[in-house]
Amino acid sequence: MPGGLRIIIVEDEPLTRASLVAFFAKDGHWVRPASCVASCRAALSQEPADIVLLDIGLPGEDGISYARELRASAACGVIMVSREDEVATRIAALDAGADDYVTKPIDFDELAARVRSVVRRRASARRTRLAIGHLTLDLDARTVAADGVPVTLSRGEFDLLCKLAEADGKIVSREALSAVVSRGEGDLRSVDALVSRLRRKLGSPDGEIMIATAPGFGYRLAAPVREAG
Repeated sequence: MPGGLRIIIVEDEPLTRASLVAFFAKDGHWVRPASCVASCRAALSQEPADIVLLDIGLPGEDGISYARELRASAACGVIMVSREDEVATRIAALDAGADDYVTKPIDFDELAARVRSVVRRRASARRTRLAIGHLTLDLDARTVAADGVPVTLSRGEFDLLCKLAEADGKIVSREALSAVVSRGEGDLRSVDALVSRLRRKLGSPDGEIMIATAPGFGYRLAAPVREAG
């Protein structure tokens, strides 16, 4: 794939991890190894990834729980890689948010094809410029404009707005928003503070509140999300 992909390989078996890193690196991809969930989380806090290859049986936090966190907090694809071939495990992984599931022993060429397939599917489904009421949100440029006038947002404010836009009017829990803005640390008060700041910055001229509160649950966008021209 032109330019290569950003891939994080989360695997606690050193030989398997090294083999996967070497295989994808030789094709020009940016590859970062991680032996556990904490290591992957640290890598993602420094550099976003296109896809995470995630083992299930990891020391500390398990892969299925982390797949759920990734789906809530990151825009990357997730492929589970595991020796477990039980149908119940596959279903649990896919329900947690994994895009695909591959069993060991790994056929590297098949895994590479599955990586390409997941990346293509996610790219085709992703809208990059969104219109939300009087706002225009550019996901690639990470910019927001209100009636054509640029609005300066912090990283946390922008990421929170993107998560709400992704839900397209559905309620997003404070816990899910916290995973986005604090990398899973669970600071709910920071979510409330960010929402308050966003409301002040994004309020429309007619006084419309762009972010509505669902008491006891979380927040949602009050205006529909459309693809911007």
